[in-house]
Order: sequence, then C-alpha cells, then structure tokens
Amino acid sequence: MPINLSAKNDFHGVWPDVLVPLHADLSIDEARLSSHLRNLSAKGVEKFLLFGHAGEGASFSAEEKLSALAHVIASGIEAKDLLLGVYASSFSDAAHLIRKAYEQGVRRFLLSAPLFYAHTSHGALLDFYEQVISRVNLNDWQLFVHQLGSTSHAGDLPEVTLTELRKSHPTIFVGIVDQDKHVNHTVDLIRSFGSEIPIASCHEPNLSILKPSVCISALANVVPNILRHIIANDLPVNGSQMPGMKVVKPDDRVVELMNVIGEYPPIAAMKLMLAQHHRQGDWEHVRPPQAKLSKEGREALMKAFNTFNLLANE
Repeated sequence: MPINLSAKNDFHGVWPDVLVPLHADLSIDEARLSSHLRNLSAKGVEKFLLFGHAGEGASFSAEEKLSALAHVIASGIEAKDLLLGVYASSFSDAAHLIRKAYEQGVRRFLLSAPLFYAHTSHGALLDFYEQVISRVNLNDWQLFVHQLGSTSHAGDLPEVTLTELRKSHPTIFVGIVDQDKHVNHTVDLIRSFGSEIPIASCHEPNLSILKPSVCISALANVVPNILRHIIANDLPVNGSQMPGMKVVKPDDRVVELMNVIGEYPPIAAMKLMLAQHHRQGDWEHVRPPQAKLSKEGREALMKAFNTFNLLANE
C-alpha cells in the first residue's frame, strides 16, 4: 500500500545529517550507526537524513548504503522516517539505488546535480533528472533537490531548471535542501519556491535569521535539542549554569560550537566530538577523500570541546 506523504506537513523540524561511523578498514560500522540513531531517537529526534553531506554520502557505494539501510531498519528505525542521500553522475546508478531503497520502504530521496561536471547547461541538468525519474518509474516517492552551492564546484541547479522540474513533476519534486552557508543563497530559494515547497537550510548559524520550519543539521548529531529550540523559535535560558559557560541561549550555543570547529575539517571535527562525547574512539574514522585532523588540530579541538561543556540533554 502506498505511503501517504505530504511534504508540507511531514518535512519539518530537525533532521540530523547523520554522521556515519566506520571500522578501522573504513567499512561502515552498521551496529554503531543503528545505535547512534536510537540514541538520537531517545533524545526526541524522529527523522533522519542518511548518507547526506555530513554522512559522506558521495563516498559510499549503492551496495554499502543498501546494506546499512537494511540494518538500520531492522534495528527499529522506520523507513518512512528516512531521507536517503543519492549521489551519482550516472542517472542509471541513481535510479537503481532509489528503486532498491524503495523496496526497503524508503520514500524520500535527496539528489544533487552530477558532481563530476562543473558547468552543465540547464537542458542537460533537466535531462539528467528526467532520466532518473523515468527510470525509477514509480509514483509514490519524493525527490528533494540538494543544492550544494559553495560546497561544490558542481554548483546548483539554476532556478529555471528547478521551475521546469517542479512544473513537470509536482508530486515527486517536493523540497529543496540548501547546503550553502550564505544566508542570501537560502533566502533567494525561499523567495522563489518557499510558497510551494519547503526549503531546508543546512547552515545552523542562519536558522535564527531564516526561522525556517525545517533544517538539515550536522550539529544535530551532538546537540539535537538545541537545534529543536531554534527551529521552534523557543529560546529558553539554559538552566545549568556551569563555570566558564559564557552563553546560555541555544542560538548562541550553536555559534560558539561552530567557532570551536572553525577552519578544521568539519566532518572529522564533529566525529571527534562524538568520539569524546560517547567515549568511543572509533568514531574518529573518516572516509577518503575526507580530510583527517592533524595531531595538533586534534589536541586543540579536544581542549576546546572540553571548554564547551557539552551537556547530555542538549
């Protein structure tokens, strides 16, 4: 039976851009991944982006993703609560992954423009998405376009492509996830499409400015409740006043945490934070071509994270 999906009603709140734990041989630690999602669920998180930008999604094969997906679903995470990252320059590979994940119950998929080509025309980009949709050849699934912006030389889908895609497939293309850190980039998308479909920002410091109904957040791996307060426009004073803690509002906590991460490789830095938080050193592995932390960088971040006073209820 088809799942009744409503992008406007169901794509809201905080969706962690899930960090993916790895074994020493850089294969996915499926048991730890499932445990991480259950820990987030215990903190009140209900929806997840799996194999997104922070989840190093472009670095894993379809087979690896499908295996991890099966393990996560078997552990109790519902397929309907997942948005699956799909990254491919081959439309047949993208369609294959979508169809196989669909068989496991997943209905939401995040797809960026082909990453290999930097200057692709509107017509060629539209053809790519049309080929994916036609080869998936299903009705009850949802496509979310991943606008990579300044994070990738592949660039974005231009507004004309998004408009044509929305016009041709209004029940399939139902949302945009904006990875760009510049607030004006997201504002432009909201002005053009926000009255029709939800626009999710991925840059946490912009949330208090944009006041969106939905965000995709890498920081939500560690501080999901802080992000939930910001999205709800509910900024209570932190009741736990700890020595050395200079900020207490959720949006200030986000800015401070982003300043701690600074110019360090962000995925490696956030994995180090999880490793420290859970006292599980294996979290520190990143998948090439993600950059590792230097010895000096790791030591500096460890000290900074200790100063940050991360609380379990955040």
